[in-house]
Amino acid sequence: MEKTERKLNTARTVLVAVFVAVLALLSILLIVLPKKAGELSPLEFRVLADHPIKGKDAAKLAEELANGRLSSNVDSFLEDHYPFRSFFIALDSYYTRLTGRNVDRSVIWGRNDRLFDAPVDHDTEQLRSNIDAIMSFADANGLSAVIIDVPSSATVDREDLPTLCKDYHDLDIIGEISASCSAYVPALVSQYIADEHSDRIYYRTDHHWTMYGAYVCYCDVARRLGVDPVPMSDFTVEGYDFFGSFYREAGLWLTKPDTLEIWRSPVLESALVTIGWGDRAKVYRGVYDPEKLKEDEVDKYAAYLYSNNGLTVIDNAAGNGKSLMIVKDSYGNSITPLFAMNYSTIIMIDTRYYDTSLPKPSELAALYGVKDIVVVMGTESMVSDCQLIFMR
Repeated sequence: MEKTERKLNTARTVLVAVFVAVLALLSILLIVLPKKAGELSPLEFRVLADHPIKGKDAAKLAEELANGRLSSNVDSFLEDHYPFRSFFIALDSYYTRLTGRNVDRSVIWGRNDRLFDAPVDHDTEQLRSNIDAIMSFADANGLSAVIIDVPSSATVDREDLPTLCKDYHDLDIIGEISASCSAYVPALVSQYIADEHSDRIYYRTDHHWTMYGAYVCYCDVARRLGVDPVPMSDFTVEGYDFFGSFYREAGLWLTKPDTLEIWRSPVLESALVTIGWGDRAKVYRGVYDPEKLKEDEVDKYAAYLYSNNGLTVIDNAAGNGKSLMIVKDSYGNSITPLFAMNYSTIIMIDTRYYDTSLPKPSELAALYGVKDIVVVMGTESMVSDCQLIFMR
């Protein structure tokens, strides 16, 4: 009995010693290893915490100590620069999946190496407020409205969801939009499920639709607007390795990359893209940002129309002489170049980045003679406060 007890005590002592040694080693490495403070993490796609003390005078440090920010900054710095941080993130993510707790995460790992976002809360009151804001603006300016609610990939690719999974309400939300207003609302879920290339609609590692997914929607809406869709054969397609938002958030670093497609055409290469207004406006030629397509660039989706901006105007000299207003979140960045193939002018508004220095959207509608408005947003934006108060 005593022999067994001695063995147990020895084992406990060894275990404690190993644990203390590992902590000591990691603490030493935390001190001596080079830091990447203030730099972009290529895996997580966020800026790592800066040093909490360096570069700050005594008065600033005293102020932060008094209001509690100093301790918070120290915690963030230690967390972001802990040795082998990426390894431990991946270890936690893969362990979570293997132990069956995958469905409790904000990003869910499904079959066929697909990642999905968790279902969004169905905020009926906010949804109705957003619909009212859109329709009030359209009615006040005499515009015909199209509302595109882009469903989550989980709603379309349900066969790849894990066995245990919470319910998604995208169909209910799209149905509610369609039933509560006079705007045309594409039935994207049924279209996408029936499409022979349904596996190409969404990225595996990102929440956005692909160019093909955007193209299917564009064809439907273009016909509704009385415009002939441009055939796919008119584009030259380029592919780039791409890791999306799900990949960065989930920490599943062994996941294979997606292919982000750039659909090129002479029309899109020669189009003028104006971001902003007045003296502060920036003008680019071509709808794709070449800087974001470089091999070492992390967020290649930002290549579409130079990422998210409050106001973007696209001029196509070979267009049909008409103007189209598009109100969007980031889903609109990839579909808008397709509409730019047809229209002479696209006025693209992102209410999340709109401010009072820009003209009122109603003034823009009158200035450009807009007759139609297309709202394109993901379900998450449609049920949240996406700042549609700027539509006035």
